[in-house]
Amino acid sequence: MPAETHQRGWGVRPDEVVELLCAVLDGVTADEAGSVSLAAVGVDEEGLAALWDTVCEELAERGLGPELQADGLKVSMTLVQAANVLSELLHDASGNAS
Repeated sequence: MPAETHQRGWGVRPDEVVELLCAVLDGVTADEAGSVSLAAVGVDEEGLAALWDTVCEELAERGLGPELQADGLKVSMTLVQAANVLSELLHDASGNAS
């Protein structure tokens, strides 16, 4: 996983987010990420916020604050779908960071 000193939110690709999700959600490989939902690996509505916090902490720009919300993220999404949403949110938020 990238260290905090390597944060670069605007340049995070979905495959990098998939890699991070697989690392924090034990038992899921990148090959399975397209067919396994967040709910199937035990992520509930509260877990979505924790997952977003982890992604922001590991991959986001330093200027992004904790007030950001992971709008559009749902437990029914596969890890790949979630990674696409999270990557887009990081990209959008980085463009708005000062």
